[in-house]
Amino acid sequence: MKKLLTFTFLILLFSCESKVNGIFYISNGSQEQTEIPLRLIVDNDTIFDQNAKYTNIAPDLQYIENKKLTKGKHEIIFEVANSDLKRTENVEFEKDKWIFLSYEFKKPADSIRKAELDKSFGGIKDSTNLFLYNGRKPSLTFHIMENEPIHQ
Repeated sequence: MKKLLTFTFLILLFSCESKVNGIFYISNGSQEQTEIPLRLIVDNDTIFDQNAKYTNIAPDLQYIENKKLTKGKHEIIFEVANSDLKRTENVEFEKDKWIFLSYEFKKPADSIRKAELDKSFGGIKDSTNLFLYNGRKPSLTFHIMENEPIHQ
């Protein structure tokens, strides 16, 4: 009986140490598409599948999902549901990680906005302001932090 208790204690001790946290911050950064269906899958387990709303708040902390993971490599899929827009990453977890996932889209400027931009930039279109004219095609961003972010 004494050996069984010792064995059980060791199993519990080592199993606790082999788990880490994946903390996922999910946001919709598109002012043009104020609600977008986002899905987050970790190792074939869907942990987020709902419409994410645009808030104009940074950092956007309305959608936070925590997942206990074993140490090692895990497949993370971030996608827009019912579309071809998908991003897959294999991430090594040896300790807790904070992962920021965001959907981005900005439509091109209309003629009135282009005239305003021309006036502001003196008609110069370069790499620093071209995205304001051309917009941004739909994309998914993925940022991993090894240390807990400080939110003030």
